[in-house]
Amino acid sequence: MTEPTIEVEAGAAPEAHEHEVPPRNWVAVAIMGLFQVLVLMMFGFFVAYSDDLAVVNETQKDFELSRLYPFFQDVHVMVFIGFGFLMTFLHRYSMSSVGFNLFIAAQMLQWTMLSNGFWHRVFSEKYSWHEPIRLTVADLVTADFGAATVLISMGAMLGKCGPVQLMLMGMFEILVYSINESIGVYEYQAVDMGGSMYVHMFGAFFGVACSSMYMPASRVAELDSKKKLGASRTTDTFAMIGTLFLWMFWPSFNGALATGAARNRVVINTVLAISSSCTATFVVSYLCRGKLSMVDVQNATLAGGVAVGSSSDLVIDAWPAMLVGSIAGVVSCLGYIYLQPALEKLGIHDTCGVLNLHGIPGMIGAIGGAVSAAAEDGDTLYGSDIASVFPARANGGRSASKQGAMQAACMFTTLGISIAGGLLVGLLLRLAGDSLDFKGNDGIFEDSKYWEIENEEDEEAHPMTAKEGAQ
Repeated sequence: MTEPTIEVEAGAAPEAHEHEVPPRNWVAVAIMGLFQVLVLMMFGFFVAYSDDLAVVNETQKDFELSRLYPFFQDVHVMVFIGFGFLMTFLHRYSMSSVGFNLFIAAQMLQWTMLSNGFWHRVFSEKYSWHEPIRLTVADLVTADFGAATVLISMGAMLGKCGPVQLMLMGMFEILVYSINESIGVYEYQAVDMGGSMYVHMFGAFFGVACSSMYMPASRVAELDSKKKLGASRTTDTFAMIGTLFLWMFWPSFNGALATGAARNRVVINTVLAISSSCTATFVVSYLCRGKLSMVDVQNATLAGGVAVGSSSDLVIDAWPAMLVGSIAGVVSCLGYIYLQPALEKLGIHDTCGVLNLHGIPGMIGAIGGAVSAAAEDGDTLYGSDIASVFPARANGGRSASKQGAMQAACMFTTLGISIAGGLLVGLLLRLAGDSLDFKGNDGIFEDSKYWEIENEEDEEAHPMTAKEGAQ
């Protein structure tokens, strides 16, 4: 049976295939697949459910679940919706922002459980090498904290690399993150209730260091010849969805692992601090720019939640929480207006400005935590033993001033480890080059390199570099 022939008019080009399969980078495919296989095998060999999940005391276990699960869900929403949509401001990269956020967060959630379980055994005698890693609902919360740390770093790298590079960055970062957190918790016995140091400051400085080593600002400007690093009204509005989710649920992030009356203080102090940073941001943005900037409103309004984290369970009255939030809002907003353009001139490119939202407010929180710790020189705090907040001070084991000094030492250690780790990982990614990325010549800050896009309509976007300077 002969196949029919199709006559083509003279001068007419044959019809192109509608679904042409693009070339694949099989190295990237293998890395993504093998990572999940590796994690699955490690869970099979080294992880088991905690004995707390056994049906021994159902009433107690139901109480524990009802106490933690609502806060876990709030943090989960922050990680997958809040962070994801906050990064959709890029006009040509919004699909990648929210899509890669889901991909990376889901992977790092699993990886953090393994990494924390390993390094906690290295630094603490509380855990036995002969026992598997025991999972509880609280481990889901701490796993979200690890994922959030990587997503903060991803904000600095956003648009300049693909999902495989982000995955490898996160894989190495979580290992360093767990080491730093273990040093702080077990060696310094530093308290960081809301993660100002362990999550926000670490993630920001790691990401900025990694970005500066992987792709300097001059190289970004060279590759972004079509000025794709910009936002539109639509993408800025979508990014505000992320801001609003983060703003509403931040008290849960800071108070997820708090217990008893401390949780009440954390929630109230966080609401007051983040409300104050919101107000301060609007004032400073209009004062310095002459008009309000969506970049400021999307980010600096959240700075109070970051800054009050370390001391959220210690602040005695309402006004100090509001003061901390106001200072964080002002400093963060000024960072977006003046610091970020200055850093780009120095060769440091931070796509989302995570240094202004997480890094510097995280340092403010760490300093606030150290001052609060040094100031609490009594044996009780709100009617409870001071050891319930600072375990190292049990039975007079550590003075208030020494606890404050340990909090400060933890801050500087976190700075050093995060910057060194970020520079190293950035160098490794830079040496690997494009060998780990998807194939294509679409350039940076471009969705079409990674996603199928149909009926694409160009929308006028405004640039995001020079406009961030003082107007």
